[in-house]
Amino acid sequence: MTSSTSFPLSPDLLYGQLYFDIQLVHVFSDTKTVVDYVPDVSPSEIVVLYEHDKILSDFNFVAVVNKHFHLPSFPALAYTSYSIIALKDHVNNLWDFLSRPTDTPTEDSSKIPLPFPYIVPGGRFQEIFYWDSYFTMLGLILTSERLYIMRGMIDNFICMIDGFCFIPNGSSTYFLSRSQLPFFTEMI
Repeated sequence: MTSSTSFPLSPDLLYGQLYFDIQLVHVFSDTKTVVDYVPDVSPSEIVVLYEHDKILSDFNFVAVVNKHFHLPSFPALAYTSYSIIALKDHVNNLWDFLSRPTDTPTEDSSKIPLPFPYIVPGGRFQEIFYWDSYFTMLGLILTSERLYIMRGMIDNFICMIDGFCFIPNGSSTYFLSRSQLPFFTEMI
């Protein structure tokens, strides 16, 4: 984590006008896509290149993004739902699909690296979310023996409290300006 006096910067602060221009031009149909992209070079270099290139007649936002950013890798697990199994078994089968190991820090990524395993909501949401985790833990208690992952999620939240003095909405820098309902005491 980081010290509470120097939060990691969110993409809008790292990239300034480039970030806003990409959102305004609708380079991506989902606005979450650009905030999850990871730069291939330093954000300051990308901003300088953008400021230089945007005045060119053949300027293309998509080309800039594809040249200087990449999507983080997500686990290549495929989940198959079976309608003939009991609901409890269906939920229990999802835990492996939604579990994430400890994170490796990636420079200038919006993802806040977590030191313990955790569960994600899935789909485009590949970070831990605060209040979602409370309900995830209720499901873990009812459907599995994975109490170790519950402990990891709680320990991740403790790390966030130690680093940021609060639990953000989720484990991405763009969530550092807000939290959610206070479920932490219920979790422990």
